[in-house]
Amino acid sequence: MTVTAPSRVRQRYQERRPPLWIALAIALALVGVGWLVWAGMYGATGTVTARVDAFRVLSDTQIEVTVTLDRPDPAAPATCQLFAQAVSYERVAELPISVEAGGSKLTTRTYVLNTLRRATTADVEDCHRPG
Repeated sequence: MTVTAPSRVRQRYQERRPPLWIALAIALALVGVGWLVWAGMYGATGTVTARVDAFRVLSDTQIEVTVTLDRPDPAAPATCQLFAQAVSYERVAELPISVEAGGSKLTTRTYVLNTLRRATTADVEDCHRPG
């Protein structure tokens, strides 16, 4: 019996299926991308944020800070921690600030902090909805 060249080639180089681990890796990557999109959408909404728009050093013991709070739901109150720092990065004043429920989504307020030493900057942290 004579074997032809094309049949010899087919016998020698049989079709290979991709290994199972490639299919598992693709499935795992799709699940990971799906989770990443969900986590990004879930974590990006509903947070209270604040920023320092301006500050002015009034004296060695006082600083005036203008803060804007952004609340996704103006019907809920919000609180943040406002602080001032000295040139050595040491906190020289702290003030818990709060915005009551109601009003607009963006709320701008000005606060005067009494400092232990001359402040060189101010910032806001730990913004959240109480409760």
